[in-house]
Amino acid sequence: IQCDNQIQEDVVITSLEELKQYEEHFHAKGFGGTDFRPVFQYVNELQEQQKLKNLKGMLYFTDGLGIFPKKRPLYDVAFVFLEKDYQDVDVPDWAMKLILTEDEIQYEH
Repeated sequence: IQCDNQIQEDVVITSLEELKQYEEHFHAKGFGGTDFRPVFQYVNELQEQQKLKNLKGMLYFTDGLGIFPKKRPLYDVAFVFLEKDYQDVDVPDWAMKLILTEDEIQYEH
């Protein structure tokens, strides 16, 4: 899910091959001021509609500059930051903060 202050794109990826294809044609969408809440609302709707079942957690890749939800969702959340662009950001106390290098984010093709 890509989001700035609204959902920009939702792509379901179910295999490494689909991830590779998505990565080859990926471009970031939005850039209109960040609000994290629409993603959480959208995921909640998908769960209510039974389109998303057994969700255990969310990895949210971000620069952290935006409006965080106040209420903890029913699943674990990690806000993931790229070390080279990281600015000290306080994430909600119910969330994890991961600061990774580009090498740590890479996967083998």
